[in-house]
Amino acid sequence: IAQASARLTETAKDPKVGEAIRRQQDASLAVADLQRRYDIASEKGTQGAEAVSQEDLAKQVAAAQATLADAESALQAAAPNYGQLVQEVASASDVLSALAHGEAFAALTLTADDGWLFVLRDGKIDATPTRGGSAVMTELVKRVRKTIEPTGDAPPPFDIAAAQEIYSDTLGQSVGLLDGLQSLTVAPVGPLLSLPFGLLLTGPATQDNLAGAPWLIRRVAISHVPAPANFVSLRKAAATSRASRPWYGFGDFRPVTVAQAELTFPAKTCEDSAKLFAGLPPLPFARRELDAARMLLGGSAADALEGPSFNTPAVLRADLRSYRVLHFATHALLPTDLRCQTEPAIVTSDPPGAVNAGGALLKSSDITTMQLDADVVILSACNSGGPNGSTSGESLSGLARAFFYAGARALMVTHWSVNDQATALLVAGTLQRMRAGDPLGVAGALRGAQMFMLDGAGHSLPAGIAHPFYWAPFALVGEGRGRTVSADAGPGRVMAGL
Repeated sequence: IAQASARLTETAKDPKVGEAIRRQQDASLAVADLQRRYDIASEKGTQGAEAVSQEDLAKQVAAAQATLADAESALQAAAPNYGQLVQEVASASDVLSALAHGEAFAALTLTADDGWLFVLRDGKIDATPTRGGSAVMTELVKRVRKTIEPTGDAPPPFDIAAAQEIYSDTLGQSVGLLDGLQSLTVAPVGPLLSLPFGLLLTGPATQDNLAGAPWLIRRVAISHVPAPANFVSLRKAAATSRASRPWYGFGDFRPVTVAQAELTFPAKTCEDSAKLFAGLPPLPFARRELDAARMLLGGSAADALEGPSFNTPAVLRADLRSYRVLHFATHALLPTDLRCQTEPAIVTSDPPGAVNAGGALLKSSDITTMQLDADVVILSACNSGGPNGSTSGESLSGLARAFFYAGARALMVTHWSVNDQATALLVAGTLQRMRAGDPLGVAGALRGAQMFMLDGAGHSLPAGIAHPFYWAPFALVGEGRGRTVSADAGPGRVMAGL
């Protein structure tokens, strides 16, 4: 994230410097990949054909290292201070300087038995011990997630006690944290990476009135970042976008056939993966969601890849650098979901005439080759949190990391498999508020959409929608106060979140 933010910031000043940074980053990535492949070949031995393969890989590694050395020399000449831009540690003063009025930053650490909460706000630092270490938090998070994953037609009763305990033991230890606060950026850790903080409860609640429960999202707009340094670097890059077009959408995928899936995932070793991949259900509300987004943000009919046209080669060919919002309405698969798929991937249609299913997976390694300048990437109908109540915290790695590398400043990702119809409503509501120019940026727009669902539960909307399964799957990761599309602007015009 630090490297991508530095590239975005420097590109705004001088595109040639940005190009030099990208060349160095891509060359470094290539060296790392080749070295990994060389290590795997070395572990298999040096007999027969493998020896030739290992020798070839050694030559490729040497060539890639030479390319990297040239790229680093060019980068040093173009941007002598680049090393200072990608520091992995941010000082407290840097974080405080980046905060806006009414905004706080909270960083959590966990030990085996307890932890610490650091809150930075209004020029001050509040360091407070927390209750419950990593083991306790893991169990609490598992309890919450088990009551979010549907077991039938509806989710089970929400674990109110666990959601309240997580809050009281962590953020709740900072007295007066929420007083006068408008937005909060959280750097979670360990099992806490697996929950959107908006569903934490700041006080007592009951199952028969979840709509009126004291959810944290009712108090503040919330963003999540991996670390303080990421918050600082993304905040610096927030206003540097050169993109002028509002929106580009992807979705309405066509499932692959069982025969195609079996050629990609052989039956002898990956039969389960083949069946799961071929059996992914269509998403009937995806096209409606994209159509609504297009109208809300002023996109044109050509600003989308849908149906059979939405396939991995087409996505990679598209020039997306001029789009502010990228919107994927489709499935996503983690290695925990698809055992024989070794990296996270977004599901697309298969390319025309494809024999196997390989072209229907937009993998994280593919995403790193894309060049973006996006304020936000929306991964809708995407499971990025880990299945079956796990605490894998994939929302801050995998696909998210790849999109940050490609040039995204923020991501809307989900923590569990979502309801198609509720997600369409939630995304449309977020985009509507982005177009209206929510003063708290994308995080504020997401909060507004969630509040609409909670306030409408039992009135204009079904009462059951107050369960967090429906309104809380999305987390905003990255720069939450980024620019939004102006209500009175035509397509391509934007305004800055205040």
